[in-house]
Amino acid sequence: MSNLLKLFILFLLVPLHLSAQDLTQLGGDLTTTITGHNGLQVAAPNVDDEIRRIKQLEGFQDFHRIHTKKSGLGVKVEGKKGRRFAHKGCAGCHVQNGKGRVRLTRGQKRKDGMVVKVSLRGLQDSGAPINVPGIGEQLQRHNTNRNIKKKHRLRLRWTSAGLKGTYPDGTKYRLRRPLLTFRIKGYARSEIISSLRMTPGLNGLGLLEAIPEHVILSWSDPEDSNNDGISGVPQYTPDRVNGGLGLGRFGFKASNPTLAQQTGAASFFDMGVTNPLFTVEGEEIETSEENFEKLVIYQALAGVPIARNQDNLKVIRGKELFQTLGCDDCHKMTVTTEDSENPELDGQTIHPFTDLLMHDMGDGLADERAEFSASGREWKTTPLWGIGFFETVSHVKQNYLHDGRARTIEEAILWHGGEAEAAQDAFKNLSKADRKALIKFLKSL
Repeated sequence: MSNLLKLFILFLLVPLHLSAQDLTQLGGDLTTTITGHNGLQVAAPNVDDEIRRIKQLEGFQDFHRIHTKKSGLGVKVEGKKGRRFAHKGCAGCHVQNGKGRVRLTRGQKRKDGMVVKVSLRGLQDSGAPINVPGIGEQLQRHNTNRNIKKKHRLRLRWTSAGLKGTYPDGTKYRLRRPLLTFRIKGYARSEIISSLRMTPGLNGLGLLEAIPEHVILSWSDPEDSNNDGISGVPQYTPDRVNGGLGLGRFGFKASNPTLAQQTGAASFFDMGVTNPLFTVEGEEIETSEENFEKLVIYQALAGVPIARNQDNLKVIRGKELFQTLGCDDCHKMTVTTEDSENPELDGQTIHPFTDLLMHDMGDGLADERAEFSASGREWKTTPLWGIGFFETVSHVKQNYLHDGRARTIEEAILWHGGEAEAAQDAFKNLSKADRKALIKFLKSL
């Protein structure tokens, strides 16, 4: 039987509304056909303004800048001066703007892309976690002052104990979860709440910011009024750019409402670099307004790589399954953007595969660290565009979920619980061929 005939038969079996939508242009007019390792770094093809294009290109330099003791002012910690950091530059964790390595290292010469967020029990009046005095909100493993030795004894191991299973068709699988140990002098381990986080890929961030708030809220169903088991709630957090509270869009807990704030927080907490949004009292700001703007524009106007193999029979089958299993109830496939300040981002029909809402993902993925209104069980729906492209970009072994525990997309699906448990069960009950087709579809994005 010819491939053309097979495609025709499959088309007859797939409902029209499931098969007709073309997802190839994932980022609308910002979609780029560059599919090599620079695919997430080049300016989007619709950036026509020469000044903005130059700023985007100059932002590339700042993103890849190495911050040393001479270039950084140093954040004061416990009265000792010496900048503490997880990495010396943005690109050290976000390799080629993709994901980083899932490991924790002590030496600065070995690259990794993980952070350990820590806090005391309870929340501040604002809803933010309570930072550990002298530590901040993250355990930093490096310091520009070599006289200060780290004594957290940070160690990351993995276990598969109790995490083996079998599909109904007899196929076996094995999951893993992290075992994280550390110490903070002066505190019992029971007094500290921690959350292990991996580096996400940076893909279409400006477009995510341009999704209208009213559309995101229309997807929310906190009381589960339609009885589908899925609620989804917005996360509102302090907005350092516009004042008041803003709808969270960035971070695994949607803790930052704007790309600028996400950029500033990452610069400050991951690298110890002060900037217009995150400062140290009495200290000069290290990143100027001009350079900070370029860094934000660089991320906002970067091209979104094109989806691949969308006419492949298995990819078409996988797309159908993605919808019939209800995966798109949270991973919303299509939305149109609105942005009055950035013409390149306005009116784009995009396919980010997220609703940017918080969902209860069950006990398996829960930790104790709440952030604002989000409990330890709630996580923002991760955008899926680029999920099959990040390895090409960074040449880094890909891991998934907030802490990198999933070594494959399949494992990530199997960890879905809570509001996503029905979809997980439906995935388990698929035939082996259909499971592979669904994963092939996701890898095409």
